[in-house]
This record gives sequence, C-alpha cells and structure tokens, in this order.
Amino acid sequence: MILKNKKKYSLNDIERLYSQIPLIFIIVIALLSFLITFFILDSKQTRQIDLLKQKYSLNYEFAQKEEINRFKSYVEKRLKNSFSKEEIHLKNITYKVVGYIQANQLKKSKKLKKYLKNIEKTNNINLTIFKKNSLNILYGNKSIFYLQNLIYSYKEKKYKEFTLKYIYSQGKDNLQYWKDDVAKTVRLSFFDRLIIDDEEYYIGSFSTINSIKEITKRAIIDAINSNNFDIWFYDIISQKTYNFNNQKKYADSAELFKNKKSNKSYDILNHYFNDFEYSDKFKNYSYLYEKYSFLVSGFYDKKIVENEIKDTIYKIKNDYRNLLFKIFIYILVSAALLILLTYLFTNFIKTIINEYNKELENKTVSLIHWKKRFELAIIASNDGLWDIDFKTQKIYFSDKWLDMFGYEKDEVLTFSDWFNLIHNEDKANVEKLFDKIFAKGDDTFICEYRLKSKNEGFKWVLARGKSFLDDNNELDRMLMMSMDIDKNKRMKKELLDVELLVEDGKIVIFKLANNENLSVQYISNSIQTFGYSKNEFEKENIKFMELIHKDDIDNVQVAINAAVKKDLPNFTFTCRIINAANETRWISSRVILIKNHSGQVSHFYGYLNDITKIKLSEEELKLKVQDELVKNREKDRILIQQNKLAAMGEMLGNIAHQWRQPLNNISLILQFLRDNYKNKEVSDEKLDKFMNKANKHIEYMSDTIDDFRNFYKPSKTQNKFFVNESVDTLLDMIKNQYESENIKINFEYEKVEITNYENELKQALLNILNNAKDALLMKKEKEDFEALIDISLKKHDDKMTLEISNNGGNIDEEILYKIYEPYFTTKFETQGTGIGLYMTKSIIETNMKGKIEVENISEGVRFVITLNI
Repeated sequence: MILKNKKKYSLNDIERLYSQIPLIFIIVIALLSFLITFFILDSKQTRQIDLLKQKYSLNYEFAQKEEINRFKSYVEKRLKNSFSKEEIHLKNITYKVVGYIQANQLKKSKKLKKYLKNIEKTNNINLTIFKKNSLNILYGNKSIFYLQNLIYSYKEKKYKEFTLKYIYSQGKDNLQYWKDDVAKTVRLSFFDRLIIDDEEYYIGSFSTINSIKEITKRAIIDAINSNNFDIWFYDIISQKTYNFNNQKKYADSAELFKNKKSNKSYDILNHYFNDFEYSDKFKNYSYLYEKYSFLVSGFYDKKIVENEIKDTIYKIKNDYRNLLFKIFIYILVSAALLILLTYLFTNFIKTIINEYNKELENKTVSLIHWKKRFELAIIASNDGLWDIDFKTQKIYFSDKWLDMFGYEKDEVLTFSDWFNLIHNEDKANVEKLFDKIFAKGDDTFICEYRLKSKNEGFKWVLARGKSFLDDNNELDRMLMMSMDIDKNKRMKKELLDVELLVEDGKIVIFKLANNENLSVQYISNSIQTFGYSKNEFEKENIKFMELIHKDDIDNVQVAINAAVKKDLPNFTFTCRIINAANETRWISSRVILIKNHSGQVSHFYGYLNDITKIKLSEEELKLKVQDELVKNREKDRILIQQNKLAAMGEMLGNIAHQWRQPLNNISLILQFLRDNYKNKEVSDEKLDKFMNKANKHIEYMSDTIDDFRNFYKPSKTQNKFFVNESVDTLLDMIKNQYESENIKINFEYEKVEITNYENELKQALLNILNNAKDALLMKKEKEDFEALIDISLKKHDDKMTLEISNNGGNIDEEILYKIYEPYFTTKFETQGTGIGLYMTKSIIETNMKGKIEVENISEGVRFVITLNI
C-alpha cells in the first residue's frame, strides 16, 4: 500500500518527516524495549515462582507419603499387639484348664463341664476337648463344627475326623489363626496335649469370632486418637469419615460436601464417594485397605504450601520489580539522549531544506499563476484536452476527454487507435483535414464527427486543434480540444423529426404570445385538418380565440389566467372549436408556459388534438352502460325473487315438518270426540281437557305461520333484539328439515343485544346454513360421516362475532374469493343461482354495516359475521 501511495511530498513534508519519524521511531523502540523486558522478566519471575511452588509441593507430598507409611506401620503394629494379647490369653486359659484336668483326672464330668462353662463365660472364649485315638469330642463340638465348615464346607462325619486329625497333627502347643476371607473374620485357637492313663487328650481354647474389619478399624481410630498423626479416615461402604476436619469425630460425607472447599482432601473424598475403585492418582496422599474398603489420608492443602513460601515469593517479586525499574531508567536515559541527538540533526537538515525551499517557491509561484489560467480556460470551455505526438504516434488524453467517452488511460494510446474510433461515415472528412495538416497546407483543425464511446455507442464531438512544427520545420505535435455536442445534435434531429411528424399529422402545434390577443407566433401545417391554412394565422387574418366555441371561450380564458397566476409549468383543457366548414369539433390541449429572462410568461407553447370521435364514443358508451344496468338490475331482481321463492319453498317444507305432528294429534283428538261424544261415561271435564289440547296444537301451528310470515317481512327500521334469541327462532323453524337429513346443529352463545335489522340477519344466516346443508349432502353422497354445523356467538367489547362452520369439505382456494360474486356457483344450474351469498354479503356489509369473512378450516369452511353492538 505504501508503494501505491500517489501523494506528492513537498520539501516541507520531507522536513516534517525528518523531524518526526526519528522521534517516533525512538519512542516506539523505547516502548518495545520496555514491553519486551517486562514480558521477559515477568516470564522468568513466573517460572521461578512455579519452580519454587513445585519444589515445596513435592516436598510436602513426600512428607505426606511418609506420614501415611508411618501411620500404616503403626496400625499394623497395633494389630499385631492386639492379636499377641489374644494369643497369651488363650495359652493361659488352656494351661489353666490342663492343670485343672490333671488335678481332677476327668472323673467328675459334671463338675468339669460346669467348670468349663464358667471359664468360657468369664473369659469370653470357647473350649474344646477330644481324644486322639477315638477322635471322640468330649466338649466343644460347636467349635470343631465351625472349623470343619470353614475348612471343607461339608457336614459329613469324615470331614469332622479330618479336622480333628489336622489339629493333633500340629502337635503340642499348637497356635492357629482360622481366617474366614469371605466374612472377613478370624478365630485364634491354642491346643495342648495331655496324657491320662495312657490316653492322649487334646485340650484347646478358641477366641470368639472377631471381625478383622472391625479390629482394623478400631486400630486405625485408636491410632488417629493417639495425636501422633495428622490423618483422617473414610469408610467407603458406610460413607462415614472420622477426623476429616481434625475434629476427632465421625461425619456423614454428604454433609461435608455442603461446605466443600478446594483442596486435595475433598478431591480424594469426592472420588471415593462416587467410585469405590482404587485411583493411582491419589497414591502419594492416601492408602486404601481394599480388603475392608477403608481409606486413610493426610490433610493436604495448597494454602499450607503457599503460606510456607509466601515470604520467598514476595522477595522474588520485589527483586524483579527493582530490576525492571532499573532497566526502565536505562531505556529512558538512552531514549532521551537519542532524542537530543535527533533534534540537533533535524535542525541541521531543516536549515538546508529551507534554503532550497525558498528558491523553489519563487519559481513555483510563476508556474502556478500560468497553470491556474490554463486550468480556468479549460474548465470554462468544458472541453476535453488531447495532445498528438506525431513522431511517436502517441496520444495523451486529459481526464475530461476520457470521462467524456468512458475510456481508461491505457485503452487509447496511439493515433491509429483514436482514428479507428471515428464513425465510418465521418472518417473521410477527418482524413481530408489531416492530409492538409500533414502537407503543411493548414495548421488548424475544426471538424464535427462521431466518435465511438465505450458504453453509449457513437457521440457527436466538435474538435478544434492546432499543429506545431519543430526546429527542423517538421510536424512535431498537435494540441486538440474536443467539445461534446451529442445532445445538441440529437435534439436538433428530434425537433426536425417532430416537425416533420406534426406538419402532416392531425396534431396541431402552436406558439402564442402572451398578450391581449394571444397572437399566433407559430402554427403547424396540420391546422389544415380543421380547414384553415397556416398563412391565414401568420397574416393575422384569423385569431386563435376565434377558433374556440363561444360557449367555451370563458373556460379557456379562465384556465390560462389560473395557470399564469399560480405559476404552473403547464396546464390542460378540453373544449369545442369551430372548423372552416362551421362544424363543431372537440379538442384536448396541453400548454407549456415559457418565461423570458425576467421570469415573466412570454409565450404559450402547446398542441391541439382532435378528440371528437372519442367524445362521441363516450356518449354512445354511456347509453349502452345505462341500458345494460337496467337489464342487469331486472335480472338481479328476478334472481333475488327466485332465491326468495326457493327459500320460501324450503321454509314451507320446514313448516310441513312442524305441522305434521300437531295435525296428527288433532286428528286423533277429533276421532276420540266422534267416538265418545254420546258416551255418558266420558265426563265434561275430560272432553274439555281434549279440547284444550287441540286448541294448543292449533295455536302452535298459528305461531309457526306467524314466525314464517315475520321471517320474510323486510325490516324497515332498525330495532333492538337479542341475537341469540333470533338464531334460536330460526333454528326452531328449520330444525325438522335438518334432522330429517341427519345434520346436527350445535349452537353455543353468549347473550348479545344489538340494534339492527333482525329479519335481514336471519335471511343472511339462512342463506349460509342452506349452503352448508347442500355441501354436507353432497359429501354424504360420496362418504359416510357425521354431518355437523357449529354456530358460535361471542361478544368482544363493542362488537359481536357470529361464526358458522361445517365439515362439508373445503372450497378450492382458487375460487374462494369468488363466492360472493353474483351468479357464481359451484353447483349445477338446477341446484343454485349463485345469488345467495351475494345477497348475504350485501345484507351484512351494505345494509347492516358489518363484515363477513370466509376461510377454509379442517374438513370444512367457516363464515365469520362481525357486527357493531
């Protein structure tokens, strides 16, 4: 990007660069040096502190490992001591029993048995006595059975004998550990031999069944309580800890996690809390008794290490801060010295540059003066400058010339490139002028020609130039100026084309002076279409306003005066004129207002267009439209009447359904009266009762007729009524017919009172229901389904909505918007006129000032009527 910079630097710029760049460079180097030093020292400081922490952490970890090993050895020692005491105890008891038996010679068995039980009870042991030869157990059969089951897992007698043989095979003073690896228990036994009357006896004592796990746990807890170790204990199975926070008490692991801290102890506890498997990750900080699922660990916390090395870290940081400050002072002093030297050097350079600058400024002032004059001349001419070097055949084009034709600098380089751009029809003329210049017969060039532009085809240009000779009287170069005259040329041609078009056409072009008589300045030959000649207006034999029909003169004058007063750019008017044959013709005119240099309207420029045929066609069209409207209204009246008659026919069918049951009941009553009027057993009271029933049926039929008559009576004025009651009345009138077609009507409503045309609303609703019924019946012909019509009446602030939906199938979306058009129907001609929904829309939106909408829903169509309350 620096190489592509096209800025021209002056001596002042160079002077500023010499004074600023070294200073900026020194400051940047100083900042970079400081930052690099800072990052290097910071990195060394961090590395030294990390090594120190790592060293102390390793030492601390080693100490923790040693502590765990010492604790483990101590626990093992306590376990051995615990078992040694038990061994001594068993030996003493055995020797005591042997002494007692020697003294009593096993003669008093009851006394011996009592003695043995007392020994067992007071010393919490089990005793056993058996003969070697006969393998007869004299006492303690349960202990031998325990050993049999532990060694062989079989209950047969021979295995018991194997067990006894194993015991005496071990000889005198036989101490044995009987471990149950499955139950994690151990029993100690000590047997001694005694010979009485040449009979060899084995007397032994057994410890009770002890849990090695509990013994180990007790040894661990006792070791922790001895205060010689900073150790905590965790039972993985029960998830209980002891001395976790160095408080010499048990705690639930789940409770400890509520106040979890970030240290190694919590990491170890968290691992074994979620995973019972041994983790090599914590081997330096803990020991796992896998056989019993016991864990012991030390109190490891990084804060302890950090506190121990806090002073050392502070000293390291302080040393590095001091070193950084010293280096910063060195950099600052060095930068200040370099800035001073730079200042002296730039002053020296500035003095030299100022001397050259003054000399150049004096020369430049004169050049700038002439340059500005030249630029102003070019700008004022709005011409494109170009220069031809005849020796190299190269051409230089100014930016204005390139912009004029859309070329880039490297696209037209030589004289031949430029010549090839000239239109073929103009090349001969241009070549002829250049031949004169090459022959030195003329040194000027003036020519209009068409030149090919890059994007807009050919453009007309006016080129002017002058050739120059060198010292050898040879053509050296030629300076050219090009003016864009394309718009003027095209405008002249268009004006000529318009004039030719108008002169013999039917449109009359005119130009009037803005004076009292509206003098005709120009009028086209096409005025002949009205029977006048151009000369008559030019000689002022006829004035412009004399053409206007006398009844329209005032209107035209008012239009002219209004346009001038309101300062309109143009105006139009339509009027009648009188042609030379004294016939009336209709014309339309558009007039442009032309202003002079003072801003006053000096002329009116416009045209006259004969629209007589259009006017006559409009009159004929009006008459035809009126005639068609009358015919269509008559058709609508007939169709509406037919629709009403059809609706009345359907309603009569409903009345017939409603009358059938009452008529049947009246017939039965009359038959009863005929058969019993002479029967003395029938009382007057009973006869009156039947007469009252008949009268009620007749009243019901009369009310049905009144409802029917009121339904078709147009509402002349708006009245208050409850919409829900009106809908109920309509449904009562038609329910029999719909029930006979197995069509179910559901009506859910809120109580809504409005002021409007009640019967018109019923008529509109009936049309929608009839359409729904037809759709449901058509669908029933194709498939079997439950035909439903749902009506919903709701109140929303100041409006009410009446929704009528059915499941008779959707309307094609392409014709959904046409259903309200008159005569449009999707039924056969014998089934509908297409006027029902048209009447409904007219009733709701025109008469009742409401709104009706229709949309497809699932399996059917929904109409929504919205009315103001």
